[in-house]
Amino acid sequence: KMCSPKKGETAADKGRSSLTILFRYADGLDVLLMLLGTFGAIGDGMSTNCLLIYVSRLFNSLGFGKSSPEDHGNFMDEVVKCSLFYVYLGIAVTAVAFMEGYCWSKTSERQVLKIRYKYLEAVLRQEVGFFDSQEATTSEIINSISKDTSLIQEVLSEKVPIFFMNMSMFITGLGFSAYFSWRLSLVAFPTVFLLIIPGLIYGKYLLYLSRKSFKEYGKANSIVGQALSSIRTVYSFTAERSIIEKYSSILDRAKHLGIKQGIAKGLAIGSTGLSFAIWALLAWYGSRLVMYKGESGGRIYAAGVSFVLGGLALGAALPEVKYFTEASVAASRIFDRIDRIPEIDGEGSKGLVLDKIRGELEFDHVRFTYPSRPDAIVLKDFNLKIEAGKTVALVGASGSGKSTAIALVQRFYDANGGTVRIDGVDIRTLQLKWLREQMGLVSQEHALFGTSVKENILFGKLDATMDEVIAAAMAANAHNFIRQLPDGYETKIGERGALLSGGQKQRIAIARAILRNPVILLLDEATSALDSESETLVQNALDQACMGRTTLVVAHKLSTIRNADVIAVVSGGSIVEIGTHNDLIDMNGHYARLAKLQRQFSSVDQEQSVESRLSSAARSSTGRKSAARSSPASFASPLPVHTTPEPLSYPPPSFSRLLSLNSPEWKQGVMGSLSAIAFGTIQPLYALTIGSMIAAFFVPSHAEMQARIERYALIFSSLCLASITLNVCQHYNFAYMGESLTRRIRLKMLEKILTFEAAWFDEEQNSSAALCCRLSSEASMVKSLVADRVSLLIQTTSSVTTAMVIGLIVAWKLALVMIAVQPLTILCFYTRKVLLSTITSNFVKAQNQSTQIAAEAVYNHRIVTSFGSIPKVLEIFDEAQDEPRKEARKKSWLAGVGIGSAQGLTFMCWALDFWYGGTLVNRGEISAGDVFKTFFVLVSTGKVIAEAGSMTSDLAKGSAALASIFEILDRQSQILGSYTAGDDNGGMKLEKMTGSIEMKRVDFAYPGRPETLVLRDFSLEVKAGTSIGLVGKSGWGKQPVIAPLIQRFYDVDRGSVKVGGVDIRLLDIQWYRKHMALVSQEPVIYSGSIRDNIMLGKLGATENEVVEAARAANAHEFICGLKNGYDTECGERGVQLSGGQKQRIAIARAIVRDPTILLLDEATSALDVQSEQAVQEALDRIMVGRTTLVVAHRLNTIKNLDSIAFVMDGKVIERGTYNQLKNRRGAFFNLASLQLQGA
Repeated sequence: KMCSPKKGETAADKGRSSLTILFRYADGLDVLLMLLGTFGAIGDGMSTNCLLIYVSRLFNSLGFGKSSPEDHGNFMDEVVKCSLFYVYLGIAVTAVAFMEGYCWSKTSERQVLKIRYKYLEAVLRQEVGFFDSQEATTSEIINSISKDTSLIQEVLSEKVPIFFMNMSMFITGLGFSAYFSWRLSLVAFPTVFLLIIPGLIYGKYLLYLSRKSFKEYGKANSIVGQALSSIRTVYSFTAERSIIEKYSSILDRAKHLGIKQGIAKGLAIGSTGLSFAIWALLAWYGSRLVMYKGESGGRIYAAGVSFVLGGLALGAALPEVKYFTEASVAASRIFDRIDRIPEIDGEGSKGLVLDKIRGELEFDHVRFTYPSRPDAIVLKDFNLKIEAGKTVALVGASGSGKSTAIALVQRFYDANGGTVRIDGVDIRTLQLKWLREQMGLVSQEHALFGTSVKENILFGKLDATMDEVIAAAMAANAHNFIRQLPDGYETKIGERGALLSGGQKQRIAIARAILRNPVILLLDEATSALDSESETLVQNALDQACMGRTTLVVAHKLSTIRNADVIAVVSGGSIVEIGTHNDLIDMNGHYARLAKLQRQFSSVDQEQSVESRLSSAARSSTGRKSAARSSPASFASPLPVHTTPEPLSYPPPSFSRLLSLNSPEWKQGVMGSLSAIAFGTIQPLYALTIGSMIAAFFVPSHAEMQARIERYALIFSSLCLASITLNVCQHYNFAYMGESLTRRIRLKMLEKILTFEAAWFDEEQNSSAALCCRLSSEASMVKSLVADRVSLLIQTTSSVTTAMVIGLIVAWKLALVMIAVQPLTILCFYTRKVLLSTITSNFVKAQNQSTQIAAEAVYNHRIVTSFGSIPKVLEIFDEAQDEPRKEARKKSWLAGVGIGSAQGLTFMCWALDFWYGGTLVNRGEISAGDVFKTFFVLVSTGKVIAEAGSMTSDLAKGSAALASIFEILDRQSQILGSYTAGDDNGGMKLEKMTGSIEMKRVDFAYPGRPETLVLRDFSLEVKAGTSIGLVGKSGWGKQPVIAPLIQRFYDVDRGSVKVGGVDIRLLDIQWYRKHMALVSQEPVIYSGSIRDNIMLGKLGATENEVVEAARAANAHEFICGLKNGYDTECGERGVQLSGGQKQRIAIARAIVRDPTILLLDEATSALDVQSEQAVQEALDRIMVGRTTLVVAHRLNTIKNLDSIAFVMDGKVIERGTYNQLKNRRGAFFNLASLQLQGA
């Protein structure tokens, strides 16, 4: 709506969004820094041309000098004067070059940190619909905030000043050449276009290619990102193969684009060889001027040199433009997001603020479809009125639009028709920020951040005191378990709260909502993920929280909403029944049917007097809790010290090993290297020709002059041709090598990462965002190592060797002096680059942490939006950026000092060379021509070496990347993964998998928190083909038993897990996992079609198998009801589907495997009654004849199992069938009666 003209606008802007767009966030200080930096760069560029003024005088005195002996003294004076001038110039250059380095480096870092901040702020401001659409996937946003910003930084700190320096060199070059000989410069001027045009054409083409490959890599990243963020699902379904296949097919496309880029690059760089052809023209025309117009050889020569140098500088400046275009594309990507006006702005200040809000809600004929799926109607003619302070519950089948109603109240979306009112005011007219401050949301996805518990609760109210936080935690029954965490409220809870159990996360989420003290409380399945004891506690907490507040509850368990003032039954997008629990039961309609269903599920022998015992149960439970806490000794069980193998120290990355990865492309390698060697010799040959050519201008006889000049012109022209052909050959071959290598490395790394044990992914530096970042950036760095760096190194080596040989042949004394001082300059360049690169790597490291925070915020954007906690996220983000700021300060100083001293020293060395050359000429040891030949040949190589030296930064970056790549490739997984390149990883494969499970005296703690034992002395036996349910409170060690240990994501610390009588550590893990299927509480759905998601369970399943599995999971109907049936896109993480739908797809995925062992982790907790019944039936059907482990909070789901184990404090306390345990009247009985009361 509002966005369409906006998009049109930005498209038009792109034309002129050249560089200026990068400087959007520059403040006064930045402008000053940029001005000084530019001034420095311009001065740096002019310096070479200022030299020429003196050089031309020198040439004339040297050229004519020796003809008349009486000029001796005069001649040496001239040389000395010149050399001194060089020294002064050197000092000046040091100063301007320092400004160039320091100012740009400093300002780039300031601006980029600002851009990152603004970008995150803008993305979080967008309305929820923006994230549903596929245009803004999490991986793309992470990419922008990490890769695009560092690209912009690099451009501002390194490329811009180089560009200015080259441009100033070009302009002053033209000016000086006109000053030396205007005729020559007029003739030469048109030839500039020969130097420019090829570069420009190539830049355009490259940009086109790089955009295309960016898209391809984006797709690849998002595949990997989704796989890594739900690595356990991938492992448990042994789906690694399919992910790697998808990834590799995308990489193939990117590889071809890369090879095209190589050819384009070769043509462009080769075309700089046209400058040789220009020399041929200048030499010929210059000789005419000397012969017929009486100009002096020195001035003609200086005019030629300054012109060609200027032209080459322009040629050097234009490729930099490619970086500008890349950066401005990156910037426009970022600024498009920053400028995107959210259709619903949560931070805007416009809109009404009511003085007093009662909290009356009304839906009036609301019609709604999700923006991303406009053809599926979610709500139609939805009417509901909620009086202030009353609790209204929405019940109904999954996908009927209950959660959507909650999203509309918070104005995540705007209704397509009808209105939503609060206190009779249309919410579209209210100020959104204020409106959301009146609401507290607890949803089924708790959405926590990887900071401390306290910070997570503070999201509810940013300025709350610690007392308020504790009070909220107590109200949510969370205070006790928080106190038991290693650092209490300061405990870090891992990426997305990975280190807490479901019930614990949920209680933190509730504390967060209570802290807001909202007028309207929105509960979307708030207790679905809890076990009954926690549920009762949390339910009590919620009941307290609801008092005096308008509450809108979405629930599947009717027990949780019996006391609601009004219950509304939603079906097919509108309300079909409304009334109190009793009214609805009497009406005998939808609700009565649902209630009956649930009762059948949980009809517990209710004749026992529940009342009498309740108080005692509650007492005993609290007593128990405190007892466990008061004796810390119970934690420190006498564990055998578990020795982990020492981490290997990685050998420094060997380049040879990288090349061995590239060995299949050896033919291209040989061809490319030969061309590089040949191209390397061209530079010194060219310098030699120029040096000897000057002597021709001083030849008295016209005929001889003409003959010599024609010979030189011919040499120049042939150099030009050679340069173009060799370059194309060199770049094509190296690009081919580089691209093949990138593809190979990315695949190898992904294959390897997918073999690591699950614990590896729990470590902070291996979070999914960081790994995605590493896969993309490190592989591309290594590519540039091979494609650009190696070829440059070979080329440089060949050209330096050639130059030294020529120099030593022509004038060995002078050459030795020159070679001796050269290392000084090279050293300067080198140290500067090395220091910079180490600092840069620290800078990147420091940025990773802030990237992780951004990723989580985007992932949890609904909660961030709902709680209006953007400022809080930004504050955490800003703190994480303090580290990069420090690093950047060091960096800018080094940049300045390094570049200044390098430039200054170069000039000093030249002064020495000329002075010594003059002295030798004076002694008559060599001719003036030799001085020039040697000088040109060796100075040109000095430049080449310096350029190769300037590569060291990339080498250092590249070798760091190499180290980390090989670190991954060499790491041995502590549990051999299920996907190894050779499929035989030394494990056993049994003839037949029986499926009996036995856990004996197991101790287990998560590797990330070794001090907290989750299981201690845990024993459990399950006979083949029987089912067992695990019940207990949340966080008591049920979840760890199930997936991680039986699927062998983790190994036990002590004791053993045997399946079919064999320790699972001996089994071939891939074969073993093939026999199991897991359905977990938060089903993981990947973007791709529904069919793809089901087929993850069994690659190569037939269409029939897929449909049968969907039928068995009660999913077939709803899938056929979707517009594209099985080809419907699920969206990133399945955002397009409701909870129940995702769950059934996950079950179908498990069924398709036809597993021997079935693991159900709270599989039905997130479902409404109808789906639950459907799913429960499906599960009952597929359990037959399989060994089944069920973790459940709701006892009705485990009533019919063969046996039940009650787990507490990491041990099994009671074990037996449902009825045996009921009659034993122990812990299980208490739990059951609690649930009953709830129901």
